[in-house]
Amino acid sequence: MVSAPVSMVCLGRHDRSDAASKVGIEAGAYGADVEFVIDREFEAGLDQGMIDWRGALSSANWLVTSSELVVEGDSMKGAWGSSLVFSELEGSKTAMVVTVPKDPTRMEEAWGYVIQRIRQIELLYLSQEAIEAVSVLEESDPSKLIDEVRTTGMVPIVCSFEPSQGIAKVSHSLGSEELVLGDGFGPHMWLSSFICGLSTSGPGPSGIASAARSLLQ
Repeated sequence: MVSAPVSMVCLGRHDRSDAASKVGIEAGAYGADVEFVIDREFEAGLDQGMIDWRGALSSANWLVTSSELVVEGDSMKGAWGSSLVFSELEGSKTAMVVTVPKDPTRMEEAWGYVIQRIRQIELLYLSQEAIEAVSVLEESDPSKLIDEVRTTGMVPIVCSFEPSQGIAKVSHSLGSEELVLGDGFGPHMWLSSFICGLSTSGPGPSGIASAARSLLQ
């Protein structure tokens, strides 16, 4: 469990089927204080004007959202953009979970929106499927993509988790880490523990490495 409550705001689908919501659910189980801004009441349709971003993010450590949402209609796209703006204004850190959309043909569009907002992102997580897809778009070697995205986008932290081998890869401004955690951990579980760990582990490479190992503590 986290030693002190970490406050997290999640922007995801009302049914919690998206990657950001799954991270939020895991973070809640890990001990974080999690608010899902799109509740079940939005099932009939999202009205982003009903979301009080300033109130939600005023005391939040993290905003967690996903790239797949930006191609799911104008209302969700508007909420996605507003969340990043208010997160920056309120001093919260933004974690962006990059996944392949329900319609894979829109991956380039979704990735393009992430690139447009990349300076507002503190932590960028790439799923294994997203690494393959983005590598094609960027004409890059998948094994080097995480470091390249961090360097070219100037994102403080870019990371991924390979669940079959339990390997976490983290690229940051002071270097990179590759940690073998073993099997039995899912990507959403690892990412939630990493985000929570970053809020308590302190700065620098040792703090980042410690946060990446939070599941083992």
